[in-house]
Amino acid sequence: MYPKTLTLALAATLTTLAGCGTKAVDQPAQDVIGEIAFSTELHCGRLPVTAEGQGEHLQMRVNGEQLELRRAISASGARYVAETDEETSLWFKGEQAWLVLQGTEYPLCAPVGAIIEPYRASGNEPFWSVTLEHGMLSLNRLNEGELPAQPYVVGDTRGQISTQEHPVSLQVTDQLCHDSMSGMPYPQQVSVQVDGATLQGCGGEPARLLQGGEWVVEDINGGGIIDRSRVTLNFWTDGRVSGRASCNSYMGQYQLTGEGLSIGQTATTRMACAPSLMEQEQRVLRNLENLQGFDFDETGALLLRSADGSFKARLEN
Repeated sequence: MYPKTLTLALAATLTTLAGCGTKAVDQPAQDVIGEIAFSTELHCGRLPVTAEGQGEHLQMRVNGEQLELRRAISASGARYVAETDEETSLWFKGEQAWLVLQGTEYPLCAPVGAIIEPYRASGNEPFWSVTLEHGMLSLNRLNEGELPAQPYVVGDTRGQISTQEHPVSLQVTDQLCHDSMSGMPYPQQVSVQVDGATLQGCGGEPARLLQGGEWVVEDINGGGIIDRSRVTLNFWTDGRVSGRASCNSYMGQYQLTGEGLSIGQTATTRMACAPSLMEQEQRVLRNLENLQGFDFDETGALLLRSADGSFKARLEN
């Protein structure tokens, strides 16, 4: 089962200068940021972030810590920088935000159920695909041809959009979805209504299922791992993968395709440890370099499949 996501709680209130009325808003707005009070919950890939702000100040809760941030000058949007660390910031542009923690960039942060452009969804039997980019929707259906790109509007319900020129409606739900042909996991289930037909499929970027947290391996090839040893994986937004292999640290490049997940040759540090740890480390590296795909079990654990076996890993809290 896909891990439970946070519920968007965006309740912002703008107090008028006269103090006799209020105006509800649904995102930090640059022109009224000095007056606005807002609270929002976002997902930066797998990483949940809660932010509460008013005026020039923002409180952010992430990784079990609460940080105080202050408004900084920015060319657009609303950017906040941690008072004790200039390399930690949260930069809002509309309802989405960019997070940097101690100099490390995280995946784009968005509310639960958000559609992040450029966006693609597809399904099978019959094959169809939808692309959303620059406020335009394109639909392609097998034997029906391609519907020319047309503007779309966002509905009152998050994850719901529609068009008017050739009526198409699309509903996106944050729930693990598997392509019915390749088995590839996607972060969202998608339903499309067009010409009286309902099309079901998957959408979003599979990378967001992996990015935004450190995965700690708890099982290798069904045999567990050595007590008090540590094997980790971090999938970064620039295509790097890194972590601890048992004794040494490693780094490599990962690639997601329509068929699965692969990791190229890894580079490691050159420390020597006990023979048992070194043997476990070699099994880890062989599995990584022969990786074929990934999935999640009913508890939300990450399952990595390779030609040499499998890993089971969980996000570190």
